[in-house]
Amino acid sequence: MRFSLKRKLALIIVISLFLPFMLLGYLWYSQTERTIEHNASYYSRMLLDQTNNYIHTYLSELDRLTLPFLLNPSIQEFLHLKPDDYYGQFLLQRRIRTELYKNLFSSRNDIYKFTFIINEKVYFSSEEYSSDDRNERYLKLLNLETPVTEFTIEGVNRLNVTPVVTAFKIFYDPLVPLSRGILIVDLKLNKFAEIIGGLKFENVGQAYLLNSLGQYMYHPDTRLIGTIADESVLSRLRGKDGFVMKGSGQSRSMISYRTSELTEWTLMFEVPMKHLTAELVQLRTMAFVIFLCIAAVVLLMLGGFNYYLIKSLSLIQQLMKRAETGNLDVRAPVKAQDEIGMLYRSFNRMMDEYRRLIHVEHTSQLKAKEMQVRQKESMLTVLQSQINPHFLYNTLGTIHSYAILAGVQPISRMVTNLADIFRYSMDSDAQVVSLWNEIRYIRTYFDIQKERYEDLFTEIEVDQEPRLKEIPCVKLMLQPLVENALIHGYQDYNLHPDYVSIRGSSSQSGYEIRVIDKGRGMPPEVKEQFNRLFESMTDNRLVEEDQTAVSGSVGLYNVHKRLRLVYGEPYGLWIEKSGVEGTVIRLLVPYDNKAE
Repeated sequence: MRFSLKRKLALIIVISLFLPFMLLGYLWYSQTERTIEHNASYYSRMLLDQTNNYIHTYLSELDRLTLPFLLNPSIQEFLHLKPDDYYGQFLLQRRIRTELYKNLFSSRNDIYKFTFIINEKVYFSSEEYSSDDRNERYLKLLNLETPVTEFTIEGVNRLNVTPVVTAFKIFYDPLVPLSRGILIVDLKLNKFAEIIGGLKFENVGQAYLLNSLGQYMYHPDTRLIGTIADESVLSRLRGKDGFVMKGSGQSRSMISYRTSELTEWTLMFEVPMKHLTAELVQLRTMAFVIFLCIAAVVLLMLGGFNYYLIKSLSLIQQLMKRAETGNLDVRAPVKAQDEIGMLYRSFNRMMDEYRRLIHVEHTSQLKAKEMQVRQKESMLTVLQSQINPHFLYNTLGTIHSYAILAGVQPISRMVTNLADIFRYSMDSDAQVVSLWNEIRYIRTYFDIQKERYEDLFTEIEVDQEPRLKEIPCVKLMLQPLVENALIHGYQDYNLHPDYVSIRGSSSQSGYEIRVIDKGRGMPPEVKEQFNRLFESMTDNRLVEEDQTAVSGSVGLYNVHKRLRLVYGEPYGLWIEKSGVEGTVIRLLVPYDNKAE
């Protein structure tokens, strides 16, 4: 599907303006909401710690309140009372009710009932006493071998449908350990409601209390008091403190919790998230309105610029179509000084240049036709003056025959080798040959040079024939290197040539051929100048004018340039070593035919 420039600009505006704002807005809102959650959780835990301290103080106060009661002489006397002493029991009950109950308990509105039990027959209660399962359980605690003597909160019970928190404490006479009794205190929930009900976060939220078994010790909904909390709530509590999120959408709320190390009770505080994030939502709405206003202004400005840009480009498009049909006299109106005006002026200059080039091309074609006629005439003249190659081969064959008849074998060998060299060199149909053909040619060349230099020792170490036939190379690339070694390595220093070697080996880059001599070599600066010349001959510079060769380096330069023209980089020549001990020139060709 093709999009017009107008649609592309609109898409760019949406992507560059709206999407970043929406993404940043979402990240800002999410991060701010998380910060609010953590801050609210922190302050909630502080309130929970404070409320837990209030509960600990209240329970400690109840524990201290039982001490005067248990240490009273009447209670100690009641502790040793015999089961069948009904009259003594009656007197002590009346004394306890008069002296202790009125002073210690009747003035407190948080105590629903207290009961003092020695055994099944000796007991005292502020309310009517009944031998039910609950009291039977307390009697069993008295008969334990090592009863718990600490002030213990048992949990929530219901007495006459009234929920109460039951606590008990077992005591005994240190002199007579078997004389034991248990004090049972049933607490109203009004004190817990007073402590926990005041737990608010900015006058919002509700708190509830669970014991270690997950039973509600207190809840604003009195119907839940004494019941086990929902497993979905208990399973999400991790550790002693923290917070969890409950619900979703508008009903989403945060529950902070804190477990007391003294009572193992968990105090939980639930706050609706819509209250915590109310100001954040208002701020988000305000930011969204401000963004819409800014976006409307930006869209109006971009829309006007878009209309101007599209109109200008449409005009230049129409002019281009007219130029495509052959009307090269079209002109764009140049009024503005901005980039559109520069584009119009460039278009007008381009049309002027087209008209000029057409005129030049027409003139050039006329001159080219005239040159072709003259060139054909020159070629006929040159062809008429050329020597027929067959005449040359026949003449060398005649000389070879006379040499054999005369018994002059050196002349016969040289003429045969010379004919092979002429035949290989004058074959213009193939410029890229196998390395095997090139090595065979250089062996012939070596044979002629050995006739000239009797002390010359030549050496060729390359792969076997099947491998050499697979490696391509440029024809006549080795002879200039060998001839360069004979002339510049030996003759320029008045030395008699005595050693030239050609060695081939495979590498990761291709097939490497080294031409080695033991002449005097060249100065270091000339060697570096050669290598710089080879390295600077890149693919781009091959199409430019020929570079100036180093003096005496035409052969090396031509070989390197031919290799670069045929195979490209990195193939070509490199002088590895050159000095008084000799020269080593490395020639790199590809493994297979990679001619460009």
